[in-house]
Amino acid sequence: MLSLVTKLQSFISKKQLIMNYQSLMICLVCSFWFLILDIRWKNPTVQSWINSFQSGKSIGLVELDKEVFGTSIREDIMARCLKYEQSWAEAGTESTKTLGQVRGSSQKPFPQKGRGKARVGTLRAPHFKGGYNSHGPRPHRKMTDIQRNVYESGIRSALSTKFQQNQLILVDRLLMTEVSKPTLKKYLKGLGLEGKKVYLMYGAHEASLALVRTADTFVKRIPSVRIPAGEKPVLITPARHVAVKSLLEYDYLIVDKEAVEVLEEMYR
Repeated sequence: MLSLVTKLQSFISKKQLIMNYQSLMICLVCSFWFLILDIRWKNPTVQSWINSFQSGKSIGLVELDKEVFGTSIREDIMARCLKYEQSWAEAGTESTKTLGQVRGSSQKPFPQKGRGKARVGTLRAPHFKGGYNSHGPRPHRKMTDIQRNVYESGIRSALSTKFQQNQLILVDRLLMTEVSKPTLKKYLKGLGLEGKKVYLMYGAHEASLALVRTADTFVKRIPSVRIPAGEKPVLITPARHVAVKSLLEYDYLIVDKEAVEVLEEMYR
C-alpha cells in the first residue's frame, strides 16, 4: 500500500513538472512575439540614403514612413489600380450601325414561301453584305470606378515595391539652372541611372522649368525621328499627380525631400 502511494506521488510530481515546462515554453513564445510587436511599434519608419542630385554623392540618411514606403506588396490591388488608370485613356467612341441606321429598303425582298430557300425579311440583315452589325459596340463610358482607399493602397504598394527593389532614389532637390541635355545625362550618370527609364517626382508647387524642358528632350516627338541608342525617356511630374502606371512602367523613381513629405501627408 505504501509503495502504491509513493508511485502515485511520483507520477503526480512528474505530471506537474511537464505542465510547468509547457507553461514556461508558452510564456517564452508569447514574450518573443510581444517583443517583435513592440519593436515594430517603436520603429514605424524605414531608412534610406539621400544623395545630391547634381553630384550623385550620398549626403546622409533619412527616415521614411513605413506605412507608405514599407508596406506589404499587394499585386492584386496594383492590378486593379492599373486597369482603372488605363480606362482613363479609352474614349469609348467606337460605334456600329443598327438596323435603322443602315441604308436600304425595308420592303420584304422575296416571298415567304415557294423558293425552297430560307425566308428573308430584309436585305439589311447582319448575314448579308452591307447589313447591320448585331451586338456591335456603341458609344459608352468605359471608365471604371474604384474605391479611394483601394487606390491609395495601390499607390502605397507601388512605392513600397520601388523601395524594396532598390529602385527608389532620394535626392536633396530636383533643380537645373539651364536647359541642357548633356547636363541632365551627367546627373543621371552620377546616380548610376544612365540609359534607364527614370521617373522624376518633385514636391514643390512649381517645378524647375529648365528641368522640365530638358526632360522633354528625351521623349520622341516626331514618329520619323528615332531616339538615340542608349537613351530612354524621362518623365517628370509633381508628387500629387503620382500614378501606379508610371511607377511600374519606369525603371527607377527619383524623389526629392519635398516629394517625400507630400507623399507621406497624402498616403499615410
